[in-house]
Amino acid sequence: MSRRAGVLLTLAALLLLAGCGGNGQRDGTEGETVTIALWSDQLTEGYGQYLQRTFPSVDFQFYVATNSADFYRFKEQAEDLPDILTLRRFSLNDVSPWRDALADLSDSELANTFPQAYLRSYTYSDGTVNWLPACGEIDSILVNRSLLEENGLDIPANYQEFLDVCAALREKGIRPFRSNFGADYTCMEVLQGLSASRLASQEGREWRQLYESGQTDQLSGEVWLPVFQRMLDFLDQAGLGPADLEGSTADLFTAYQNRECAMIRATCGEAGFYGVGAESVMMPYYGDSPEDSWYLTYPAFQVAASARAEESPERKELIFSIMEAMLSQEGLRHVANGQNMIAYNRGVELERSPLLSGAGPLLEANQLYIRLASSDMFSASQKVVQGMLAGTYTDARSAFDAFNEAMGGGGAEATAAARIETGYAYAFEPGGGSPAASAVMNTLREELGTELLAGQSVNVAGNIAAGDYTREELDFLTMGESVDILLCTMTGEQLFHYLSSVLTASGRRGSVINDSALYVSSGFEMEVRRTEEGYVLEELRRDGGKLDRARTYSVALLGSELMMHGDLLAAAGITDYEEAETPFKQLVAERLAEGKQLAPPTDYITLH
Repeated sequence: MSRRAGVLLTLAALLLLAGCGGNGQRDGTEGETVTIALWSDQLTEGYGQYLQRTFPSVDFQFYVATNSADFYRFKEQAEDLPDILTLRRFSLNDVSPWRDALADLSDSELANTFPQAYLRSYTYSDGTVNWLPACGEIDSILVNRSLLEENGLDIPANYQEFLDVCAALREKGIRPFRSNFGADYTCMEVLQGLSASRLASQEGREWRQLYESGQTDQLSGEVWLPVFQRMLDFLDQAGLGPADLEGSTADLFTAYQNRECAMIRATCGEAGFYGVGAESVMMPYYGDSPEDSWYLTYPAFQVAASARAEESPERKELIFSIMEAMLSQEGLRHVANGQNMIAYNRGVELERSPLLSGAGPLLEANQLYIRLASSDMFSASQKVVQGMLAGTYTDARSAFDAFNEAMGGGGAEATAAARIETGYAYAFEPGGGSPAASAVMNTLREELGTELLAGQSVNVAGNIAAGDYTREELDFLTMGESVDILLCTMTGEQLFHYLSSVLTASGRRGSVINDSALYVSSGFEMEVRRTEEGYVLEELRRDGGKLDRARTYSVALLGSELMMHGDLLAAAGITDYEEAETPFKQLVAERLAEGKQLAPPTDYITLH
């Protein structure tokens, strides 16, 4: 993006924030406003609701961000960072260019609850700490212990035993190990997991800190050449090759469940989702001895605070208190949700199932390697590991050189793809709703050509600033995940029944947790009352009068069919609907890229 475009965005955002009250007091009677960007709508219900209960006087404004450091880079350029940021795909390297816009947590009580073994991965070379990890997902080797026992084999305890088991299984016609190497993240995780002990060494830690601090964009031969050699040996001994470039995670688990494969790269969450926990155990990536083995992990998300938190002692205390609650035992339980996650910070114990029955000693020894997950790492790992499987890189040096060539490649500066002439604030107002959310939903309804539309306001990613946008930045206007667009016809009565259920549904993605998560209507208006129990829909209006309950309308609804909305539609008597072919965010971005503007917002709600 050009400097001029960045200035336009910045100026527009400043004016926009001034117009909507910024992030301070809304008035003399209400509490502080705190904006939190969530990396996924998986967090909006249980986790967001927990924060709302814990800080009842805070006016939380939630929205769902794109799970990318580039999203926050874009927000930072517009001086529109949320108060609290969450990010899953993360490395210090990706966020270092704008880290001065974040609060330094290095001397905070919260940072002091993390062992140095983990805090080191979040510390720049000058000692600054801007991000901290929530609970971690274990991503290692899932072993079908029942299948090994049936074939007279013990669960391996070190790398040599792992290789011996692989050889024995191959003799019996059973694939010893598989992974979904078609995905970038699995390529990266197997590469790092196999050599976690090497990467966690003194030399490995020193190289990582240089890389994360932006002082190098190249691998160290001393650290990484042995990593590629271990990977090549592993691929050979496990019988992996070009055929393993095909397939999906679902295919992988099907082969595992059918006993065609004894060990796979997987997470505890995936094991639970596919129902293989009863006969399985999650083992670490093996070292030369059990004490040299490591579990690869990645946090459910990382959390940071805008430097605006330090504008006053009172504001800093509030923001840091919210972050402490986010990373407390109660907070992390809402994130882990029984999925075998582990806590990095001291004083937090999360429930573990028998799947992790053997993990105790390594957890106590802090032998959890937090993956290095910069954007370059994802793409370079995919290129090189897939090249190893295909036979392109047959020795450690060629793989090392190819990885370095792929690192830090950068690229040409992206040019503007669209210009938004008018910016809109995201902040919810009881007498009309969110202008930014309304503009996006009105735009979407125009593109779909339906009479009516309803979608959740958190599907729009905060304030919309005027200015020039690259094609990537157009995608940042809406949540990173693409929710379903369900198209159907329904009567006004059925729509009333459906929306009443949406407002009161709980415990599922798409539930309403506060004003900022209310639904947005386009083509009609809603009259809603807030009660101690939640929200009650009182009336629907259209064209200055009541919505005709007997008439049939064409309607578009945003939401997850499987998670929530299919059930609610069925309860309203709607079983005949179809999913739009073009994703929600693509429809909005492509309209703007064609030179059109967002549809103007309308007052869509009256909240009593």
